[in-house]
Parts: sequence; C-alpha cells; structure tokens
Amino acid sequence: MTATAPSRPLADVQDEAGRLVGLTDDGGLVMRLIGGTAVAWHCHGEQPPALRRSYGDIDVVVRRADQRRLRSLLEASGYEPDQEFNAVHGARRLLYYDRPNGRQLDVFIGEFRMCHQLDLDGRLTLDPATLTPADLLLTKLQVVQVNAKDLTDAASLLLWHDLGEERSGDVIGTDRLTDVTSRDWGWFVTFTENLGRVERAAADMLAAPDADVVSTRAARIAEVVEQAPKTIRWKARARVGRRVPWYELPEEVAGERGR
Repeated sequence: MTATAPSRPLADVQDEAGRLVGLTDDGGLVMRLIGGTAVAWHCHGEQPPALRRSYGDIDVVVRRADQRRLRSLLEASGYEPDQEFNAVHGARRLLYYDRPNGRQLDVFIGEFRMCHQLDLDGRLTLDPATLTPADLLLTKLQVVQVNAKDLTDAASLLLWHDLGEERSGDVIGTDRLTDVTSRDWGWFVTFTENLGRVERAAADMLAAPDADVVSTRAARIAEVVEQAPKTIRWKARARVGRRVPWYELPEEVAGERGR
C-alpha cells in the first residue's frame, strides 16, 4: 500500500479488507483478517454457487502490543469508534463503524473468543493477510450453536486446502488443530461435532466431486484429532463430561453472527 492510498473506507468490502491490511503493513503493525472476508481471501478457484455468500462487515485480529497504535490508525482512516463499547471491552475487543458504507469493523486483540478461547497473538505473521487456514477453521467451528454461514465458510476452507503441517504452506495445518483440541476437552467436543455438521451440510449443498473432497478432509481431520495424544488435563475434564458445560455463551455484538 502506498502513501497515496485512500484515507476513507472503500465501498467494496473485499477491497476495503485489503486496504486495511496494507495500511497496517505500512505502519509496522501486525493485523490480520478473520471471518468471512478472510475465508473469501482463501478461495483459490471458481467457487461453487452453494458456497458463495455476501459479507456485510469486516473482522480483524491485532497483536496486543499494537492495539493502541491501531486505534489511531483506524480513526485516521475513516473509522468511527464505539466509545462506550471500547471503554468497557477494549482490553480484548474494539468496535468501529464505517458510516458511509454502513459497515462494522470488529477488532479482536490477541485472541478470538466465542464459545472457546483461541490465542492468536503469536500467530499473526504466519500468513500475509489473514489467519492461517487452520486458525480460520477453528474460529468457524468453535461455536456450539454453529450457523449456516459458519458451516458454509468451513466447507469452503476444506474445499480449497489440502491437509498437512503448517510449515508446508497454504494448507490446513493438522498440527495446529491437534495442538488446540488435545489440550482442551471442550474445544475437542465442539470442534469435532461441528466437523460432522460440515460433512452433512456439504453432502446437501455440493455435488460430487466437491462434496467428496470436503467430506473426506473433514473425516480425516476428525480422525487425526481423535488419535492425537491428550494431556492429563484433557483426560480429567473428559471424565466429568457433559455434566458440566464445556463452553461459554458469547455476548453477541450487533451484526457479528452474519459475517
């Protein structure tokens, strides 16, 4: 992004998502896209009609050390802060508005937390624009009451990415998935149950061979995380099981579940 880049948000949501990444790169900040615009970034071919969808808002994650600088940059770039929300939640999350385009910008600080917590502070340099495909899949499948858009985005990630270790490149890193789900039984339960929902949704939404690709990869991930060694803490929590809730109920911010 050059010094002549627009100082106001762009009308097209994907163009604006790219502008934001470029602005932070120029400023030496580390911020990455999350949510639907990030998933769209990882569509590497002609998207099947059933997986196409619109994106109303933009979500990003910033390193904890950069959040103060990001506030100044966003306000200089045409975003209006939600002063009340940011005063209360600013240690973990910030909310901004793009009034001319009727959009919301949600900033997660160092982590993504809905039903489970996903620490991201040290992982934002692994992809040049977004979270890694594995982290994107984790964010989409960590909500207990997963919705159709989450399942659609998860299916898209599975369709366009092979499985492998993260160091292999633009793949869904099964090593990252096992690292998260092998230390936290609650994470494991929510994630694997939602993988099954993705398989079933793909069978309904997609024709062969796309449905087969998504189903095979989802089943393989489920097998890998099931077979991975578990921590003592994981095993202790598994003995308690579903008698105690294994997830948090997230506070929703206006518009966020439609992304």
